[in-house]
Amino acid sequence: MRPEPQPPEIDQATLRREFRALQDLHQPPLPALAWRLGWAGLLPFFLALGFWAWGLADARPDLVGPAQNAFLFYSAVILSFLGGLRWGRVMSAGGLPSGYVLAVLPSLWAFPALFLPPLQAVMALGIGFALALWFDTRADTLPATPGFRQMRRRLSLVVIAAHLLALPLAWQS
Repeated sequence: MRPEPQPPEIDQATLRREFRALQDLHQPPLPALAWRLGWAGLLPFFLALGFWAWGLADARPDLVGPAQNAFLFYSAVILSFLGGLRWGRVMSAGGLPSGYVLAVLPSLWAFPALFLPPLQAVMALGIGFALALWFDTRADTLPATPGFRQMRRRLSLVVIAAHLLALPLAWQS
């Protein structure tokens, strides 16, 4: 008599990913406008980086200071926006209280970063975006509109790259 085949063991992470994918299928599609506005939201990062680099290259402190501040302040605003986005998702999904705590963490991370020296502020904000990306794509159990996680991943990777580009500028400032 042959032994009956056993189903393969599935780890918890795989189960969570599959459950999340099933939840996402029951959400309305992500509007094209969301993608366009998301990509447009990257422009202030790169404009600030451009002016910051230009100011350093031409030894123009009248450009360096405002461009550096624009980059850091916009970064803190967008990181806080990601927390607000999570708050709304927690509310609409009837999430647990811990979801609300996770939602306020980006703001509580971003605000004090603005009081750090520029190099440390760029690093702290970049790390904040990396953590927010991890929460919204890997540790997230909330349902999401199909395409949301992909959009979040792509936009966040570009924002993290912008912070990596800002590091040498902050080092010189």
